[in-house]
Amino acid sequence: MKLILLRLLLTLDASVLFLLGMFFILAPGQVERAFHFIDLPEAVAYIIGMWGCVFATLSYGYVVAAADPLRHRAWIQVGIARGVLECALGLVYLSQGLVTLQQAGLGITLAGLMALAYVVLYPRKPRVAA
Repeated sequence: MKLILLRLLLTLDASVLFLLGMFFILAPGQVERAFHFIDLPEAVAYIIGMWGCVFATLSYGYVVAAADPLRHRAWIQVGIARGVLECALGLVYLSQGLVTLQQAGLGITLAGLMALAYVVLYPRKPRVAA
């Protein structure tokens, strides 16, 4: 059951990352507005588009891992690290007043929950009976 849930989580994560990646690449202006960032220089669209490239390609690794999570534990470790780092960075920026809770709250919460879910569902190597 745990392995099925892990596969579902990896597939969900891959789907969301791919869709976000495409949205960031194809509609960076709408991304800025969705996160309540206004009056940004037009060059910020480039950074958002590059971020979208990372999301879209990262999703491929999660698809591979979903097919065989026991063989591809490194991708689950990447998911844990990504979630922890995204959550921590969001909290730092929030505490410094660089973003508002409205801008970063959902991302912080989802990143923390994803990291926690990957930790809980992390596949352990089977124990060999003595």
